[in-house]
Amino acid sequence: MKYKPEDYLNSGFYDGDMDSGIENYKEKLVKCRKPHKCMGGCDLEIKVGDYALLETGFMDGKPVSSYTCTDCIDKWLDEINLQEESEEPDGRDYERDCERTGY
Repeated sequence: MKYKPEDYLNSGFYDGDMDSGIENYKEKLVKCRKPHKCMGGCDLEIKVGDYALLETGFMDGKPVSSYTCTDCIDKWLDEINLQEESEEPDGRDYERDCERTGY
């Protein structure tokens, strides 16, 4: 794992895709005991012993679950961190300032 466990849980990876039909929604970082298909975009197999973000809940009264490999979340977190680095040390957004001033 590239990041701390709490970073994966606080990543907001599923925030934009939440379906209001999922009841009792939970997510946690797990060490896989059997292979799973990654649903985070790469569609690769998550191997036994690898860590993954597991989301669970109930849809139409039936249990549902989805696993996302830490590599997919690492890419997501890298992108977020890159965006944060584009801000100047004083907290101003460099790109926004360039647009405003015409530079």
